[in-house]
Amino acid sequence: MESGEARARIVSVAEAMIQGDMQLIQGCRTICGLLSDTSESEREAFLAIRGIESETDHFPLGEVRKECSPDYLKRMNAEMERHIEAARRDILDACRELIKIFRR
Repeated sequence: MESGEARARIVSVAEAMIQGDMQLIQGCRTICGLLSDTSESEREAFLAIRGIESETDHFPLGEVRKECSPDYLKRMNAEMERHIEAARRDILDACRELIKIFRR
């Protein structure tokens, strides 16, 4: 993906996160995956996104969940929700900043 496409995708993901259309941790993971395709990867706004992604990489999302036991998912879902609630404001603030940076 070229930088322009990555920039547009970051804006799209950040907007979806703000609107509640994308799970926040999944959004952080997606944005982190797009970072290497931009020249803006050292921006402060990415620090919160990278931090959340790093702190939550053990939570099962997507197809991985199919391989997990119901009890494990219940525990991880509760932990994930606590983590999201504690970081929600920082994540959404970072999303707003990323939209400003990449919409230029």
